[in-house]
Amino acid sequence: MEERLTKLEMKLAFAEETITTLDSVVTEQAKEIALLNGRLEKLEKRLTDFIEEVGEDMADSQRPPHY
Repeated sequence: MEERLTKLEMKLAFAEETITTLDSVVTEQAKEIALLNGRLEKLEKRLTDFIEEVGEDMADSQRPPHY
């Protein structure tokens, strides 16, 4: 009986350590995801601005249909 209790205590300690480690990993990943989402939003804005700018330049430089 004592041996079974010791094994269960060891398994519980290992499980608690694993949970703590996984919690740390998930927390770090959440921070990284938030950072990457911010960077993605900035890139999307820059791309949209660039496309609008190039679109305006292309419209100005195109020949009329009768050429």
